[in-house]
Amino acid sequence: MTLVAPLYMLRHGETAWNTERRMQGTKDSALTERGRAQAVALKAEAARQNQELKSMLLDALAHEFKTPLTSIKASVSSLLESGDSPHAELLSIVEEETDRLDSLVNEAIQMARIEAGQVQLDRQPQRVAELVAGAVRSAGRALQDREVRVNVAEDLPEVLADRQLMQSVIRHLIGNSLKYAAPDSPIELRAWSEEGHVVMAVKDRGPGIPEREQARVFERFYRSPRSATAAPGTGMGLAIARDIIEAHGGTLEVRSRPGEGSEFFFRIPAVRAGVRA
Repeated sequence: MTLVAPLYMLRHGETAWNTERRMQGTKDSALTERGRAQAVALKAEAARQNQELKSMLLDALAHEFKTPLTSIKASVSSLLESGDSPHAELLSIVEEETDRLDSLVNEAIQMARIEAGQVQLDRQPQRVAELVAGAVRSAGRALQDREVRVNVAEDLPEVLADRQLMQSVIRHLIGNSLKYAAPDSPIELRAWSEEGHVVMAVKDRGPGIPEREQARVFERFYRSPRSATAAPGTGMGLAIARDIIEAHGGTLEVRSRPGEGSEFFFRIPAVRAGVRA
């Protein structure tokens, strides 16, 4: 008996010491994990603030460009309308390039606001045929010498959408097709109803997109190595269009095969009967 008690006490002491050690290890592990989580959270917040600051600066800079561009556009248009300028051809080039710069500035503003989370949708019931017609009209001069085939049924259900932003998406898709399709080939716009959604597609007969690049065309600033020098642009248009469509609860995708052209199409929810904004 004199040997049992000390042995029991020794074993009991070891057990208690091991238990305390495990508990301390658990505490240390929890503190380490908490520290890591806090570090990750702080890093994410710093990145968010940095991105927001960059977006705000880009937005402000783009707006500064808008003022002189508007003045140049007004002056050139006035000279062209007078009809007596000996430099009409040169002025037309200036006007076209001003429009192009204005488009790039608008893209920069849209991208900055999207990245800063400042896009606010003014959702109203919209007729798809009117959205398409408005986008085609605003494309203006870019479509003057192109055949545009529009197949949009008048009886499609309405969509709950921001008119200005949705027409911007359609213009981006049209502009993308114009860049890559042959000048004598048509651009096709069509829309149809499908399982509670409205689907809108813009198809061209350009060179097509290899399968390995199809997911990347929606990345910001991505330009295909095959066409980066042949077609103007910044690589922002499709990224902006995708973000706008996703903000509407929809998706933007592409179907394409090399040599057979490309079809970009988006799907957004249709307004259910009796449901209004």
